[in-house]
Parts: sequence; C-alpha cells; structure tokens
Amino acid sequence: MDYALRPIEWYNLASVHGSFKPMLHDDLYDEDGTACQPETEVIVTRQDLPPSLEQAQSNVEALLSFAVTRWYVEDEVISALKQHDALELLDALKTRYEQTANLDVKARLLEIVADVIQTPAADWVRSLWHDVDVELLDSLASATATSLPTEEGLKRVYDKLDAIEPKELPSVAFLCLYRFRSPDVLDWIESNCDAFDSNWARLAAVSMPTWHRMNAWLERGRPFSLVALEAMVSCVEGHGGLYVDTQSPRILETHLDEIEPVLTAYERNDSVPRVRRQVAILLQNKDDIFT
Repeated sequence: MDYALRPIEWYNLASVHGSFKPMLHDDLYDEDGTACQPETEVIVTRQDLPPSLEQAQSNVEALLSFAVTRWYVEDEVISALKQHDALELLDALKTRYEQTANLDVKARLLEIVADVIQTPAADWVRSLWHDVDVELLDSLASATATSLPTEEGLKRVYDKLDAIEPKELPSVAFLCLYRFRSPDVLDWIESNCDAFDSNWARLAAVSMPTWHRMNAWLERGRPFSLVALEAMVSCVEGHGGLYVDTQSPRILETHLDEIEPVLTAYERNDSVPRVRRQVAILLQNKDDIFT
C-alpha cells in the first residue's frame, strides 16, 4: 500500500466505507482526499477531484455520499440536507442503512436523522431499538432524542443503559443522554451515580439543572457535591468540552444572592485544592453561569 490514492479514488471509497477506516483516515488523507503521506508521486488532474458540496447538494444520493465522507457533519452540510424533502431524504437514508454493515456509516446516517430529519423519522427510529448494536447505542440515542417524545425516548435509552458495566456507565450515559436536555436525567443520575466522574457532571450541566438542585447536591456531600461543582463549572465555555459547549448550558432559577455564601460555605467544609479552584471559577464567571 503506497497511500497514494487520487482524491476521487479516496472519495469513492470513503463514500461507501466512511473516512475513519485505517487506510482512509486523516493521518493519510485530508478531507478533500489529498494524500498526506504518499510513498509514490500522486498526479492529480481536474478529472481526479472529488465533488464539492456545491456540486453534490442538488441530488439526495450524491449529498448523502458527500456527508458520509466528512470528518464531521458541519453546519453547511446540514443546511444543504435540510433543503430536501424530509421523507425523500429518509427513504434514501434508510436504504443505505439497510444495505451496509459498516458501523461508521450507520452512525453517520443516524447523525443525519438527529440533526436534519428528526420527527418524520420517528417510526423508523422506534424500529431500530428492537435490535440495536451496542456500538451504535449513542448514535441511535441521539436520533431518538430529536425524533421521539422525550419520555418515550428516555425510557428506551435507560433500559439499554441498565446493561452497561458500572465503570463504563458515566461515559456511555453522557453520550447517550446529553441531547435530551431533560431534567428527568438528573433524577436518573441520582439513582445511578455512586462515585465522582466528570461525565456525570457534564451530563448534569446539559440537563437543565436548577440552582435548587445544585444546592441540594452540595448539601448531600460527596460524590454529588463534586458533581454539582463540576457541572456548574462546565457551564463556562471551554470547561465542559465540545459537546457541552454546543448546548450552551446554564444553571436555572438561581437566587443570585445565595451563590457566594453557599459556595464559600462549601469551600470551608471541603477545602481541597480542586474545590478551591472550582469555587474561584464559579465566582469569577457567575454572570455567565447562573440565570
């Protein structure tokens, strides 16, 4: 293997297999199919270039192929997909999904359901829960969050999370539940969190937490007090990670006059360096965190 595909050759393979396969991924090729580490010279003519978004966007099949080759489904691709009839797009997407065993491609198609098709895909999304591959659980959960009623969707996800190993649960739960933006998730966290993990905090941050809830968790002590502190800190841009930042979380229904005395009282009782740093961040950024 000389890692010297021409851009259109890379594109044709990536549109079927996705761009994350070992011989196609970003260590070897840019997103436009340009070889980064060729072991032989790559001569590229105009005929060797892959289609652009502008060229692909008018045709549903071509646009789905383009979306599958992307490292991420960016806003401009989502906007182009939304220009098509949702049911026509869904029919084309379902056919691709059923014709491939490639989990990367299936995940990308579910991502399009989550970001573009949403409610019109509800019946199909329900059908997928009958036999879901665990490696697609987070992708199907995201599609569920935007296509099914919240209560129904959460129940389907909770049932699957019951089978996840405890040490893996916080990270899997975050990826499966963060798009629901539901305070019901906070109740679920209370029933399942038995040790601190930053993923519990990130999940709490995007689940519409109120000041009352955060204050109650501070009063409960560890691990919930630590989860509450980090959840509040995660509302500061750059502290919770990309998935959290895209949700622009805030602590709701705050009694603003309580923030400083409550936090400083907690700091006195649990004055470890991590807590002191987090309280300082919260007080410095309280106008951006609490509403």
